[in-house]
Order: sequence, then structure tokens, then C-alpha cells
Amino acid sequence: MTALLLLSVTLSAPPAAPPTAVAVRPAAAPKPALKYQLLPEVRELKPGNAAQWYLRCFMEQRQFFFSKEGVAQRTRYQSMTLKELREEGLQNYGGSALTQADWGARLETVDWQVLDRVQTEGPDLRLPELEPLHRLAVSLQIRLRGEIAHGDFDDAVRTTKTMTALARHLGEYPTAATARLGLKVANLALDALWELVQQPNAPNLYWALTDLPAPLVDLRRGLQGDRALADSELKQFRDDRAMTGAETDEIIGRLSGRAGYIRQRAGLPPHDLRTALTARAKDAGTVRAARARLIEAGAGQFAVGTFSDVQVVLLDDKREYEIARDDRLKQLGLKAWEIDARPTDARCNGLFADLLPGVTELRQEQARFEQRVALLRHVEALRLFAATGAGGLPVSLTEVGVPLPDDPFTGKPFAYTLSGGVAQLRGAAPKGEEKNPHFAAAFDVTLGSPEGARPPAMTRDGVKK
Repeated sequence: MTALLLLSVTLSAPPAAPPTAVAVRPAAAPKPALKYQLLPEVRELKPGNAAQWYLRCFMEQRQFFFSKEGVAQRTRYQSMTLKELREEGLQNYGGSALTQADWGARLETVDWQVLDRVQTEGPDLRLPELEPLHRLAVSLQIRLRGEIAHGDFDDAVRTTKTMTALARHLGEYPTAATARLGLKVANLALDALWELVQQPNAPNLYWALTDLPAPLVDLRRGLQGDRALADSELKQFRDDRAMTGAETDEIIGRLSGRAGYIRQRAGLPPHDLRTALTARAKDAGTVRAARARLIEAGAGQFAVGTFSDVQVVLLDDKREYEIARDDRLKQLGLKAWEIDARPTDARCNGLFADLLPGVTELRQEQARFEQRVALLRHVEALRLFAATGAGGLPVSLTEVGVPLPDDPFTGKPFAYTLSGGVAQLRGAAPKGEEKNPHFAAAFDVTLGSPEGARPPAMTRDGVKK
């Protein structure tokens, strides 16, 4: 069984989150403008496979990553403010365990050496490396926040590059679960950058953020990998000959068990697919309509006529699933606001309903990261403006003098007002998520001291940490 194709569970929407206070100081752009960059560039790269070095981190430093003490220490550091981390020291946190990741992030290629397994093992594919890679990302963020706490901004930018490279490389792994992990890693890095820009003497990262590729984590390879996983299972469905009762029973059993596992992991009630399929196969009208659809889709009339009623319903379910699956996958080329403007995702009601890819949910996560980058670009643009000697924050964003990105969820500029010396910067949420704190995009920006509690980072389930 696998958790690669899990459904997203729709939860009741909690109250909207209050605006996050952001206190910054004026800062001009560095000279040269790209003194700071947030992803390793060509002049830093070396020949080699990054994936091997990421995994080597765990081979030589298992105590650091997996021991009870190491886990407890990471948990404690994650909950600390920058002031508390500064008192902890944290010089050279992680040691060689993390410097190997730095090296891997600056290698020219990434090959996770899993493509043949994705194509042949099907949905039973196991991904034991995902949890360790998440631990690696959390450890890198702790080191990054420690560098920020000590004002070591050059080192902090270097660690950010390692994290963004890791996130980007995870997008090259051919499963959607790994792409989702890549987005988590990218957000961990961005959480720390929001803290960095609020520190005294922090460099202005407007042009570094502008130079960051979008999307940083691609979803196509992961979703195509999930499609390959499902296709390996669907190959058992024969449309060139009549299947025996034993063959159809085996397929139904496998798919029922797989769908049951997915529903259990998603917190959904069980669904007796075998009973539902048997009932549909006994309905003459249902079978007749299914045969007609298969013939219309190109199946030979004689061949379909020789198939059992159960095989006809199964093949019709497969046809419906493939249509609904591609109706979702075709949205990958659309912008987030264009997806929101379309009708609700297509559904299918047969054996494969629980296997449909969660394209909309993943695109929302991807667009949410892009929105957070865009909002931070706005904050840095405000710091640029304030550094010009204008005497404060602009009345309108048209005054800042640098290009500003649109909100990916609307395709329009972010909402901005200035009242009482507070710049109110607001972004939209995707359709249906307006009150989900995970998508909170409200910031009150002031010019002043940034010292204080760590700003909340939003997790996928809408919990502040």
C-alpha cells in the first residue's frame, strides 16, 4: 500500500488569522545588486550527483539525526525565538552532517536513481528516504536561524541556498509526495528569511528574491511519476480479451485494499467497493450504458460483447478515471487564479475515485509559496523606498520605483494601504480557503525595531508553530 495518492481532507474553516506584524528598517539594495542570491549559480557548481551527498548525511551522522537526544534538541531549537537561539550559541550546528548537504546542493546534477522503481513497482513503492530528508531540512533551518540570530548574514544566505537547492532537487524526484516535501523545505527557508529581513543591519533581498526561479519546486515530474505508478496497476485491466473471474477478483481485491488504505490515511470512512461494483454489474441498464461508452471510446463491439458484466463495468470505471485524471493534470500549465476560475475538479465514482491526483491542492501549495515570496518582495521594496530618504513608507505601491509581482491567487496587485504609519499589505486566498489560517496573507509593516517573538510560520494543516 502507499500514501503517495492520498486525498486531501476538507476541514471546517477556522476563523481568519489576524495580521502578522512585521517591523523592518530602511535598507538600500546591495552593490552589486546580485551580491546576494538565494540559489546556487553556475560559478558555484561542481560535477556530481547531489542526491548521493544528501543521503550520505545520514550514513555518517545517524546519532545527530535519529537519536532520542538529537530529536529532542531539534524540537527545542525549533520552538525558540532568535534571541533564545543567540544565547544557545549554535556555532557550527550540525557539523559535517550539514556541510555534506552544502556540498551536495552545489553539484551539477541530481539523480535519485528511483525512476525504474517508479515505472515497475507501482503504488507499492516505498520512499523511506523522505522522513530523513525532512529531518535534514529542519536541521538546516535551525542552523540558518542561528546564523540570523548572530547577524551572520552571509552565512545565512549560504544556508538558504542549500535549502532552496534541496527543495528544487526534490522536485526532480518522480513522486508527488516528494514534490510536496520540496515545498515544505522551501517554506522552511522562507520562514527564516522573513525573520532575517527584520534584523538590524539586514541586507535588502529584493533583487535576490526577484531572481529566484518560479516555480522553485516543479510539480510535473512528481505528478507524472504518480501517473506512472497508477498505470503500472492499470496494466492488469485487459481490454483485448475476456478476463476470467479469478483475474477480476484479484484486481478488485487489490484496488479495494489500496483505496481503503488511502481513505483511512485521509480520515475518511471505509467504502465497500466490491459490494458497490457487484451491485452495478447486476444492473442491466448500467452495464448496457457502460458497453455503449466503451464502444464509443474505440473498443471493438465484438470484443466488448464477449466481456463479462463485471469486466465491462471495471473498464468503464478505468475510462472515467483516465478522463477525470487528465482533466486535473491539464491544469498544471495554468496560473493559480486561472485554476480558481475553473469549475470544481472532475470526479469519478467508480473503483478509482480515491486515486485521482490532488492537482488543485498541490498547485495551491505551490502558489502559496510563490505568494509568500511575492509578499516578502513587497516588504523589501518598502525598505528600498524608505532608504531613499523619502521619510517613511509610501502612500501607494506605485511610489516604490521597482517592479512588484501580482498576487498569484488573483492575477492582480496585492492590496495596500498606509494608515498611521502602518503599511497594511494583504494577499488573497484560493477559492474555498478564505478562512484557512494556512493561507493567511495579511501583514502590518512598520519601520522600527524588529526585536521580539518569532513570527508564526504556517503549516499545511493551518496550525501556527
